[in-house]
Amino acid sequence: MHRRSIALCLFAGLALAGCSQVQPIMTPQEFAAGCAQGAAGADAACSAKVCQVYQAVVTDYYENMEGCYAACKDRAASLETGADPACLAIIQGEKDRCMDYCNRKFYRCNCAK
Repeated sequence: MHRRSIALCLFAGLALAGCSQVQPIMTPQEFAAGCAQGAAGADAACSAKVCQVYQAVVTDYYENMEGCYAACKDRAASLETGADPACLAIIQGEKDRCMDYCNRKFYRCNCAK
């Protein structure tokens, strides 16, 4: 009974925090595969560069989610310098996937905090 109450409280806390669906941890290999699928688009050179930069993020070690988030944001800021609008959209999309990677690595949920 006590375990059930703890589990219920934990689940309710995750729901209140915005975790509507628990997902498995995303591996760096899964991240690379998803990025490679997107790289076949119109701006292949931009996609390849963005994938390479974010692949380095997801293979690095982070103590906590804040460090992982900071790395995603820093890489986006450096990539956005001088990028054309089409490339900016690719950068934003991969930044979002990077943030999702961080969420799933540390909280196993899709809550964008």
